[in-house]
Amino acid sequence: MSIETTSYYESLLASTNTATATASSSTSLTSDDFISLLCTELQYQDPTEPMDNSQMVDQMTQYSQLEQLTEMNGKMDTLTDSISSMSASYGLDYIGKDVEAEGYTIRKDGDDISTLYLTLDDDAAEVTLNIYDSNGSIVDSQTYAGIDAGTVSFTWDGTDYDGDEAGDGYYYVLASATDADGDDVGCTTTTTGTVTGVSNTDDGVILTLDDGRTVNLADVTYATQ
Repeated sequence: MSIETTSYYESLLASTNTATATASSSTSLTSDDFISLLCTELQYQDPTEPMDNSQMVDQMTQYSQLEQLTEMNGKMDTLTDSISSMSASYGLDYIGKDVEAEGYTIRKDGDDISTLYLTLDDDAAEVTLNIYDSNGSIVDSQTYAGIDAGTVSFTWDGTDYDGDEAGDGYYYVLASATDADGDDVGCTTTTTGTVTGVSNTDDGVILTLDDGRTVNLADVTYATQ
């Protein structure tokens, strides 16, 4: 009886090519793919050099770990979806409430301009507020001297560097402060408004205020009861 030594290697090569093509068409190896590869390896193993038992145990251990990770990922996806749904539902409780949230967006609508609140960690010798339009271009800059630690309100007059009235729309205020020695003073800005809408996005639950501005639910620092 003759033994066709090339048939085994040709079969193994064909199987390897098929497995490679399958792996290339997918970005991840599933548990079904893993067990198929293992069965293919057993089917075409060299009869004169069968797979070592320790190798078999190692591969089965890897399969078990992969199966556990796959199941864990599925449960994490379900948990994430549940948390997102719960957060969105929780956000509905804010409808109609006045909130304060960390942010730096103001809106100008004629003479109606949003009020921004600035909180200083320490006394500031100088505070600078730069106002930018939606294109990122600076429109105006306001500088104030001798501001005590705590929270103060700021309302832009709606005019640009030349004293001309700026157009209606959304603007962004970036604040910086320094003490008498020229060192930076910590400062944060907050906005206020009445919540009129809630949406669930990749960035979290977003609250829409009555003037069209939006804030992230995670940034809300105060809400009326």
